[in-house]
Amino acid sequence: MVGVRIRGIYSTALTKLLLDHGFEIVQPSKVIKGRFGFPDSEETETQPSLKVHSRIDRQGVIISGDEASLEKVIHVLMLSLDDVVFRNFLETPLWVDSWGSMRLENSTRPLSLKGIEGGLLHRLDIEFPGLSKMRLDEIRASVTPTVTGHHYYKACGGRISLLVDIAEKMLGEGCPRGEVESLLQENVWSMLPREGSRINISHIKIWGQKFNLGPAEVMRFQRRNGKLILLRRFFKKGIYDGLQVSKDKGDFAVSEFKIGDLSFRTRYFSRYSSYKGTYVNINTPIEIYPSEIRYVDLEVDICIWPDGKIKTIEYEKLEKAMSLGLVSERIVQISKSEVKRILDSISLEEERDAYNLIQTD
Repeated sequence: MVGVRIRGIYSTALTKLLLDHGFEIVQPSKVIKGRFGFPDSEETETQPSLKVHSRIDRQGVIISGDEASLEKVIHVLMLSLDDVVFRNFLETPLWVDSWGSMRLENSTRPLSLKGIEGGLLHRLDIEFPGLSKMRLDEIRASVTPTVTGHHYYKACGGRISLLVDIAEKMLGEGCPRGEVESLLQENVWSMLPREGSRINISHIKIWGQKFNLGPAEVMRFQRRNGKLILLRRFFKKGIYDGLQVSKDKGDFAVSEFKIGDLSFRTRYFSRYSSYKGTYVNINTPIEIYPSEIRYVDLEVDICIWPDGKIKTIEYEKLEKAMSLGLVSERIVQISKSEVKRILDSISLEEERDAYNLIQTD
């Protein structure tokens, strides 16, 4: 039996999940002992095969241990979480500043996660995007009172994390769920970006690189349906990736996001509002945090040109990631369904008129 020591914001859900798959929980925290009925005794002699703790950014966990045990936990998480991402190297932030310049902060050498051999891998970086967080919420809720969106709120950190603790204490005391969650959401909304504020767009690659596609100005934020309209302006010449259309000084981009969606659209315009094309990004569910919009890019895109031409950038990179064991087959199928949905709903007139989304009364 594989012994696992777990700490951090995903502890309860992962403890439940791994227990259900035959793992042994070693050195549980006081809270975990209480929730799962573990004996309140010292077990310092039992050493874990795996150690799990939250990532610094709270978007997943780091697991360290021996190769055979890591293979087993990968198997369980891959079966249980649709959009989980596995990396056996640390994240490499790659920033794109407002001028379009790129800077690689660190270098990494990704290794295949399949067929781990000879001590090549002792440390695993795991990301839990939106679908994974929601599934972990469900697992946690089977153990203890849990608000909808628990792991998303906890990943926000700071005051929002503390508000979740208060809300779940209220649930445990019998307060109506609807009232508790409504009050929590109202408080969280007050800490998110407002119209007129600026926000970063964190474009996370499957391989671990992080692009900052901002800052962008929030033109609209419809809290009722979670829709955001963002504006970015460009000050240097270049080429729009995918579209292969010239980027000129004074161009602007209108991006339309909806919290929880598996894609978003960016429409590009000249300084005179002439439509240059649309880039549709396929991704894990859109999440909004106090200072950023975040998602994992699934390396599948749709390009739309002013003459009506439409092209899907195919699945080669995503399927390669699947073959290496970085993502599940299910997320590949989910992305294909999203592409079909978008292709069935494209309106060239709507794309051309998207600049109206940033018009103010």
